[in-house]
Formats: sequence, structure tokens, C-alpha cells
Amino acid sequence: MLPIHRILTSTARPAVSRAMRTSRLPISSLNTTFAKAFTTSQISRQEAFRIKPSVAPGTSTGKDTPLLFQPFNVKDLTIANRLVVAPMCMYSSKDGYMTDFHLVHLGSFAINGAGLVLAEATAVDPRGRISPADTGIWSDNHIPAIKRVADFVHSQGSKFGIQLAHAGRKASVNAPYNSEAFSETEYWRDDVVGPSGGPESRWDEKHAVPRALTVSEIQDVVKAFGAAAARAAKAGADTVEIQSVHGYLIHQFLSPVSNQRTDQYGGSLENRARLMLEVIKEVRANFPAEKPIFMRISGSDCVEHLDIPSWDIEQTVQVSKWAKEAGVDVLHLSSAGNTPLQKVAYAPGYQVHYAERVRKEVPGLPVIAVGSITGGKQAQEILESGKADLIAGARTFLKQPSFVLEAARELGVEVAYAPQYSLAKTL
Repeated sequence: MLPIHRILTSTARPAVSRAMRTSRLPISSLNTTFAKAFTTSQISRQEAFRIKPSVAPGTSTGKDTPLLFQPFNVKDLTIANRLVVAPMCMYSSKDGYMTDFHLVHLGSFAINGAGLVLAEATAVDPRGRISPADTGIWSDNHIPAIKRVADFVHSQGSKFGIQLAHAGRKASVNAPYNSEAFSETEYWRDDVVGPSGGPESRWDEKHAVPRALTVSEIQDVVKAFGAAAARAAKAGADTVEIQSVHGYLIHQFLSPVSNQRTDQYGGSLENRARLMLEVIKEVRANFPAEKPIFMRISGSDCVEHLDIPSWDIEQTVQVSKWAKEAGVDVLHLSSAGNTPLQKVAYAPGYQVHYAERVRKEVPGLPVIAVGSITGGKQAQEILESGKADLIAGARTFLKQPSFVLEAARELGVEVAYAPQYSLAKTL
């Protein structure tokens, strides 16, 4: 094997003719000459060249593998370990397109061994974006950029999914950074929608006043989720995750805090869950049957301190049973986000009890636990004690993209590294 300095200095270079080596042309001219020797398709093939690991990073390569590093299977999806990158809004898009940022951001988690990488809330409708900087999947034009990310994640041995989303009454807000990149004409503050309308229905004073969706428009939303699922499949997604969480549109319909409708989409739990169930069935009909569907849901509105009707774990358990019957294969449990009146008791693993409750009461439905899970031993204990089947992280991965590898080190597990990063094993 070559010493490290030889590896670094013996990188393969493109062939250059003797004439080019001896030419007295300026370097810029040489570069132009060199570029003209290749077609666009050839350059594209070169840019797409990848070193594929023989074993997916994050795969256990030793004996007595703890549950956290055992493979997980659902339908035709097999992931190398039980660690999932949760969807995280990056507000780094224009007109819904994924960019180089998303390739690097999501690709880094794959390089570092995440079993499943879930892309951020990706809008099924332009007005379903939280801000103009959100990613989208409402057009076939979005497919190539998503596929580029999916292909890279797959090349590293990880699996790729997309969260299908509609922000509802929490849409059309300013991007949290670089908002000057978007003109006022790129917002839709006069066409923000939700289950109910009027000033009393807006999330807070920083959000637009929503109008109530008509029944016909609700059916359009359902169809948009289905069309988005079909596009996700074309882009190479291994799964899609339906966003029913954090106060966005489906959660808004589920919760009596935000749903004051009196028609078939409001009132009883069955009616408030109708949109969610219709979306699940539409997504299932438009996504390959052999691929699983995930759904993320809030276990509570976190307003137990108030004497008001709200969303809670009891209702979550019931709709989880319905969701499983409708076609959901994995449930991802989070909480809150539907009202500024919420009180969230942040602590290590503060949302795990929601996953534990659903896993206990809905047999056969795998669940993902998330929320301040920051170490390998903590994650392993959650799985060992039967509280969840998978562990997700968001800020944990932002702080430490190599979280999977560090969790393995903490547990004393030998895992595969990306070949380019293999020297990090010895540190």
C-alpha cells in the first residue's frame, strides 16, 4: 500500500498531450484547449464518478452487535443501522429546487454512516411552503435535482427519503436568513390556507391571516400529495414521509386548537382525521407498493396546562391505528408546534414516551423516537427497553454530522467507514 503522502500526490490526472505540455500558451488558453477536447456528456460522466464503499458506512463489522447497529427492514427497505436523519428545513432553495447545498448537507450524513437520510419538508404545492426558500416537489422539474441528491446518498450505501409537506396556516413567512433574496412578489400572504379562516385562526401576529380551504380545495391538496409521491419515486426515494406534525396543515386539521370546521373535516376525531387518512391512501396509491411509507405526527400540542380541547397522546394512539390500516408502515413521533401557547418540557429524550406509548398500543407498527437523543448509549437504551424501533436526530446531526460513527465508538462497536475517511478510525 502506498504511504499516505504518495496517495495524496499520485492522484490520477487527465491525459495531456505533448503539444499541450510544451505549448507556450497561457494557462487559461491551455484550459480552454483542454475543455474543448471533451463533450458535455463526458464532463457530466466525470463529475458523476464516485468511489462506492464495499460496505455502507455505519454498518457493524464486528460480533455481538448492539441493536442500534443492527439492520432494520420494512418492506423492501433495509437500512444498515437504526439511526435516521430527521427532516430539517434549511431555507436554502429558490422556486423549490434543491441545490448544491442540499447535495453537500444531506450527502455528508450518508458519508458518515446514517442508515436513512430524510430530506426536509418538501412542499407538494407552491403555497404549501413555509417560506419562499423551501424545497418543493410540486413540479416534474424538481425531480432531477432531487435525484442528484438521492443518487449520491445511495452511492454511499445509505437510504434516502423525502418528507412530503404542506404548511397550511404557517405558510408564507420570511425566510429566517437571507430573506433579502426574495422580493415581496415571491410571497403569497393573501392566499395562506388552513382548516379554518379569519384573524382568530392565524398562528400568531407574525403569520398571515389564513382562509379556510373549501372541500374542493382539500381534494386538490390530497391529489397534490399523491402526485408528489409519484415524483419522489421517479427521483429514486426509498420512502416518503407524510408530514402530519409541528402545526402544519395535516396537524392543523387533526387538532381542535386549529380546526373549527363544522363539515365532514371538522368536529369529531374521525372527521378531523379524514384529511390525514385520505392523504395516506392517495400517497399509497401513487408510491410503489414494495416501498414503505413513513408518517411523522405530533404526540401532543403540549397545552395540557390549559383547559382547552387540544391534540393529545390518546388521540394520537387512535389515529395511529387508523394510519396503519390506511397504509403507513413506520410512525415518527414528535410533538408541539401547533400553537404559541405550548409549553414544552425540554430534557434528554423528552419525546420518547410518545413513541413508547404508540409502540405498546399499536402492535406491528414500527416507531421512530426523536428529541434530544445525543449519545450512543442513550439511543441503545431506548431501543433495548422496547420504547422504539429507530432513533432519529436533527440538531444532533447538525452539531455532529459523524454522530453515527461517534455513537459506535461510544458503544465499542466496529463499523465501516467511507474509504476516504477510513484514517479517522485510528484517532
